Amino acid sequence: MFTIKRAAALTGVPEHTLRAWERRYGLVEPTRTDAGYRQYSRDQLTQIQRMRELIEAGWSTRAAAAEVARRQQVGGVDDPFAELIAAAVALDAQRVSRELNAQFAGAEFEAVVDQWLLPALTQLGLAWADGAVSVAGEHLVANQMMRHIAAVYEQAKPSLGGPPVLIGAAEGVDHQLGVFAFAAACRRRGLPTIYLGARVPLASWLDAAQRTHPRAVVTAVPRNRDVAKVARMVQELDAVGVPI
Repeated sequence: MFTIKRAAALTGVPEHTLRAWERRYGLVEPTRTDAGYRQYSRDQLTQIQRMRELIEAGWSTRAAAAEVARRQQVGGVDDPFAELIAAAVALDAQRVSRELNAQFAGAEFEAVVDQWLLPALTQLGLAWADGAVSVAGEHLVANQMMRHIAAVYEQAKPSLGGPPVLIGAAEGVDHQLGVFAFAAACRRRGLPTIYLGARVPLASWLDAAQRTHPRAVVTAVPRNRDVAKVARMVQELDAVGVPI
């Protein structure tokens, strides 16, 4: 068992913050000595560290406390992707939607994308490769993620003038969640954007660049086998003076 002073030193969370988290959010309930001093278990220190990490990643304090409690309820395993994978296995659309809503409600959009959504896609792909998640389950999750990102994209209204940023995937590249999330983040920062989607032919990129005179083109290389396609696109656009 650890005193509150030792718990603060080990977790990097000040004593007054530990007391506040206990009082306001019921994060952990340390035992008390006969003299009334708090004592924390090793498991409780782990919960405190998880909450601190979530807050540092951009979560609100209340949402972080709720997320730590949720993880404890699903077995105490510190796996932020477990619920999403389980919902994909079960082909439970409502469960997938609830998990996405909870994640996006917990922190700023960009923090959720960086800290959870993109890593979740990796875990989903691994679960598919292991045979745990079917193609249908993988597509179910990906489509719901696209809808969430689309809602953010539509709600964000560009406030800056000037030429747009052209964003999309190269010819033959169909993985677009990451680059679409980037487009939404651009709009949230006030940049005018034109999102072209996946599998955009090279000729269409060149035509779009000629018509819109963009301030930049942004694309992605999600797989090693996409390198050659994107490299050609970069070379052609660079030749006509479009920054990539």
